[in-house]
Amino acid sequence: MSRVPIDGPWGFDSETNQIVREDGKYFALGIVQHPGGYPVGAVIEEPSIPPTPDGSPRIVGHVIVDVNPRGLVRAREAKGLNGPILELKPSSVSKGELESSGRKPDAIFEANPQRIQGSIAVFRNDVEFPDEEGIAPRAFIERSADGRSITALAKLGLL
Repeated sequence: MSRVPIDGPWGFDSETNQIVREDGKYFALGIVQHPGGYPVGAVIEEPSIPPTPDGSPRIVGHVIVDVNPRGLVRAREAKGLNGPILELKPSSVSKGELESSGRKPDAIFEANPQRIQGSIAVFRNDVEFPDEEGIAPRAFIERSADGRSITALAKLGLL
């Protein structure tokens, strides 16, 4: 890689025309060819993960949805670029909080297929946890701005 430093671990790779981290983690920013035949700016999630040989979705992260027997989902507070957010358990391959059993995802979605490359797998875990650790799915979507978590609930049919 011919990397021109920008700030910290970030640099411009003149071979790929992308702004990347030197460790290849999290995401890159670049110009990609849209299937419509024109170049677009894009976020390439987990750039170190190669395209799948069979054309299946390139999974770059997971959203784990813990559901208790009373239909509540486990949520947590997190810090987002725009302030505090309420989320389920989203994670990227680089962050590493992934579903580890090796089972097939319950659903797959893309966060913004026009601007972000990479798919997110959704896993439903039916587990016991106290009701005070959970929230009703409808109440969650009223309070949360996290599109990954809201989409995961919708893909699982919990709304």
